[in-house]
Amino acid sequence: MATNDFAVLRDISNLLLTDENEQEARDRFIRFLDQYPGTGPLNVIVDSLAARLGLFPYMSPNLDEVSDAEALTVAYHSPRSLSKQGFTFHAEQQKIYERLMDGESVILSAPTSFGKSAIVDALVLSGKWENFVIIVPTISLIDETRRRLVALETGYTIVSHPGQQPALKNIYVLTQERFLELDPIPEVDFFIIDEFYKLGDGETDDKRRSNLNIAWRLLRKTGAQYYLLGPNIDALGFDSDSELSESFITSDFNPVVVDVEDRSHIEDRLSDMKRFLDEEADGPSLIFVSSPGRANEVAFELATGAADPLVIDIADWIAEHYDPEWLVVKALRGGVGTHTGPMPRSLQRAMVRLFAMEKIDRLVCTTTLIEGVNTVARNVVIYDKKIDRKPIDFFTFSNIRGRAGRMLKHFVGRVVSYADQPEPETSTVDVPIESQSPAASLATLIQLDLSELTEESAEKLRDVLEQDVLSIDTIRRNRGLDPLLQIGAARHMREAGTGEFRDLSWSGTPTREQLAAVVSLGYDELIIGRDRSGENAKSILAKLGAARAARGDVRSLVDAALPYMRPGQTRSNVVDDVLSFQRNWMGFKIPSMLRAASSIQREVAQDRDERASNYEYVIREIESLYLPAFIAELEDYGLPMPVGAKLASLGLRGESIEDVVSSLVRMARDQRVLSALTKVDRWFLSDVASGLTREMPTIASVE
Repeated sequence: MATNDFAVLRDISNLLLTDENEQEARDRFIRFLDQYPGTGPLNVIVDSLAARLGLFPYMSPNLDEVSDAEALTVAYHSPRSLSKQGFTFHAEQQKIYERLMDGESVILSAPTSFGKSAIVDALVLSGKWENFVIIVPTISLIDETRRRLVALETGYTIVSHPGQQPALKNIYVLTQERFLELDPIPEVDFFIIDEFYKLGDGETDDKRRSNLNIAWRLLRKTGAQYYLLGPNIDALGFDSDSELSESFITSDFNPVVVDVEDRSHIEDRLSDMKRFLDEEADGPSLIFVSSPGRANEVAFELATGAADPLVIDIADWIAEHYDPEWLVVKALRGGVGTHTGPMPRSLQRAMVRLFAMEKIDRLVCTTTLIEGVNTVARNVVIYDKKIDRKPIDFFTFSNIRGRAGRMLKHFVGRVVSYADQPEPETSTVDVPIESQSPAASLATLIQLDLSELTEESAEKLRDVLEQDVLSIDTIRRNRGLDPLLQIGAARHMREAGTGEFRDLSWSGTPTREQLAAVVSLGYDELIIGRDRSGENAKSILAKLGAARAARGDVRSLVDAALPYMRPGQTRSNVVDDVLSFQRNWMGFKIPSMLRAASSIQREVAQDRDERASNYEYVIREIESLYLPAFIAELEDYGLPMPVGAKLASLGLRGESIEDVVSSLVRMARDQRVLSALTKVDRWFLSDVASGLTREMPTIASVE
């Protein structure tokens, strides 16, 4: 027995003689566990202190030596529904779980490492509710949540795509946009909103914030119980006696300790960070930077080591199917991963998976990783001083800091910050559709019944409510889109000459002139400000034409774009631009623009006695990058499009997404199929199939 260890435990015990020292005692105890071997004569004392501090997951598996009272307390904190997983709640998790099981709704703000998702798992496995809806902020989190639930054998059908058919008991795991596509809204017994702070100013995208508010409103009107979860929120923007405020719980209970080191004074950040990662960092490290381009550059600068053979194989595969000059490839060959918003989701998933497998121990990322997936890192480096050209605020800093350390994995996290640490400030979340505060957009307010509007909101909507250019019903159907933009588009259509309007009145496959007409109108009338991202109608049409010809071949798209690259750009920058256009424009902006334009055109066409439009065929082509739709849909599950295309050539088919998924799992067990794939193809296929069924497919090793 180390005398020093005993002295540390004695000091911690003495701190607990008074309640006001409990937080300090917990922090010191967690630091002790970080260097404690986990066995020896001190185990009885360690377990007793863990129990006293509410850290029941940190008690040793063998409870024979603890008191009966402590053993009973551990059993009480081990929900029966999670018995197969051998999971034990810490004290604060148990309190939240009990309130939810007792039928209360809860809005929880707690640290990232609190274990908020484990409570979701226990609720699902309790079997108390028939239909769950889980709203998550990204498609990557849809995939992660589905994988976690599949592994639990919940007995529910997991619906993660609007086209899926529900069963008797369902868990809908969807983004707010996908939820709003459901028609009708399903029966809901319990709903969950992850990262609920995005209802307010925590979401920088006005349309996404509006859609989340609308989803919240629809879900709340069902009367279902709810659990909203997120980090670092101090208050809600409601009266203290409101139902929502009474449901709000904030907890600073953290089962890990995080040390923050301020290095903002250092001028040569890159050299200092390299030295830290090479000489001081103990365990895996996340490096946060300001933008996707910066992430690629910094990852390349850090890539000086020898990578694992599997990592080299995957880097070679990415080079073959995307581009060999892409800095992401070069960094990965040096053992450094990259995770940014424009990257294909399958490659984001691959980077996180390699990081979790400890095949790479450095992952350079943007803040998209905060809301994308759960990662386990001992160290976090905040490298850039600004994000989106603004100094990092306290809320964002706190969210990034929360990525260091993880319960049951890394007791002590370390944050090295080259950014100036912001002064602490109170974080308040407003729900504009409830409060009708000045932050409520017109797109949010128009979804309310007129009788629900305050005088101030009615005044804000006066120009919308008193116009006769476009009906309120059509405006409401185009959820999240500014009503004034819609009215402007409708006015343009009403004033258009016969020839121009007929160029908008098409269905199926348009002529070049017809597609140009609707893209030009949509760009001019329905997209404003920063959403235009340096594009114009002419460039959008040219890039769509190139995408149609390329059929998903990124390298040919890069070759086509090279003659038009801006001064100072490299081929790697062009790869980023191509992928960003596919992800942001083809995946979201153009389909949204065309759907709204078609909806408005149909109303105007009826008044003009002209032909109504239907742009859905073209929209589906664009969303799927002019490939079979199921190939793009499987990208959301983590299957790269090149692998999906190869499987399609080997017979992957399906009338619905359920059929396609079933076909994919069968192919993952088919040796004939596997023999036609490369080992990296099989690595991706194995990962996707294992996330769709708990029965792991038999797939040849890729190691």
